[in-house]
Amino acid sequence: MADLTFHHGSRVFESEETPVLVRIAKTAVVGLIGTAPDADETKFPLNRPVQLLRPSDASGLGAAGTLKDAVDSIFDQIVCPIVLVRVEPGTTTAETWAHAIGDATAYSGVHAFRRAVSDGLYKPKLLLAPGLTQSAPADGVASIAVGVAGTGYTEAGTTVSLARGTGDTTGTGATAQAIVGDNGAITAIVVTKPGYGYTTAPTVTITGPSGASGATATAAVGSTMNPVVAELIGVAEKLKAVAYVDGPDTSDQAAVQYRGLINSDRIFVCDPKVLKFDTATALNVPKPSSPIFAGRQAKMDAERGFWWAGSNVPAAGITGVNRPVEYGEQADYLNVSRINTIVNIENSGFRLWGVWTCASDLLWQFVSVRRTADAINEAVEKAYLDFVDRPFSKANLKFLVEAGRAFLKTLEREGAILPGSECWLLDTNSNEDMAQGIVKLGIRFEPPAPMVDIRITAYRNIAAYTLLLDQVAQEIDAGALAA
Repeated sequence: MADLTFHHGSRVFESEETPVLVRIAKTAVVGLIGTAPDADETKFPLNRPVQLLRPSDASGLGAAGTLKDAVDSIFDQIVCPIVLVRVEPGTTTAETWAHAIGDATAYSGVHAFRRAVSDGLYKPKLLLAPGLTQSAPADGVASIAVGVAGTGYTEAGTTVSLARGTGDTTGTGATAQAIVGDNGAITAIVVTKPGYGYTTAPTVTITGPSGASGATATAAVGSTMNPVVAELIGVAEKLKAVAYVDGPDTSDQAAVQYRGLINSDRIFVCDPKVLKFDTATALNVPKPSSPIFAGRQAKMDAERGFWWAGSNVPAAGITGVNRPVEYGEQADYLNVSRINTIVNIENSGFRLWGVWTCASDLLWQFVSVRRTADAINEAVEKAYLDFVDRPFSKANLKFLVEAGRAFLKTLEREGAILPGSECWLLDTNSNEDMAQGIVKLGIRFEPPAPMVDIRITAYRNIAAYTLLLDQVAQEIDAGALAA
């Protein structure tokens, strides 16, 4: 009872020990960043997320830049929420990249997606930056080699800074992280963001905890990941989203090289570009295909569920592809390198062809598996917030487990996950932990992988001749042949 003081009569109190329902958040939400220099600045301010719910909401965006055409490509597939971020175009590609990358502390550039929910908008789940991702700079920090390993370092207490080389006034954006062995020696330095614009190799400075000393390293400049893609990886991780990025659309080999620089289950590479009819020039014009892929995935989410991949489905609003890809060996060459493409199988129309992330871990190679796990993990985490600060009791612990089990069983019935899911209180719960308010649960589920390789073995059946003779004999006996 909430109130134990004296009262003469009856009173009703609602128990706080109540079950919680777990609900999946909306997944068919596109996060789009790009340029629109002629846009209405009041309606579409720079570096502020703006939500479009229908095509007419794009009025005032202007035809120039990358945003208007991308919005059109998405709405060609489905009318779904688009969280749009407009950035200022630069006088150079590198300057435009810098505007799109933005500042994490100011929530500008791609980081503006992170403020969408606090601004009362949907959370973006399908991120894209068409026109800003197709080239990979040749002047980023490609690698850092450890010269002297040093002693006394720890990963948590060690920082790596990169200062521009002598006379370099343009290089920017590179960051790195040290990997430290059990003996306190630095075993490797990983480039976390390659940056761009370096004319000379930056100077590497390694700072460790008190007592650490001796480590040295040398940076090398070369071909690196597109900086906007690199920034999108971290934003997608925070939002539990996937970023759809465009490859170079020059050759299969160039696409494979582009993809080879990326290792993330949050990145989905699209190549080649599509052709769209431009009413201003009355010509077919190459346009990024990432809005087509993202829009079609949103349509799949809305119509069939987030556990369905937007592949082997028609692409609407296009007249062709800028670089034809033949179904079979050419498409396989791209797909095996985790590049998603567009094919036309036996003149049946253009269809999206690919389900692949850029993950090196094969468990996360399928975009539908990544997104299903995200949707479930996020739903459980959000629902269990209702249990925070409730007192330990049999009822509350029981509701914790039962809410998770009921949610997972519902997903099983829908086909979103495979049978065998479970939710339970971990055996590692100790009296000491629980006395500090800590309770540990485990959940187990398996998203269904897409069937990407259906193998059929065909056999000859010469016994059919015996069946044929038997049928002839039966018809002769019945007089059917004579008739």
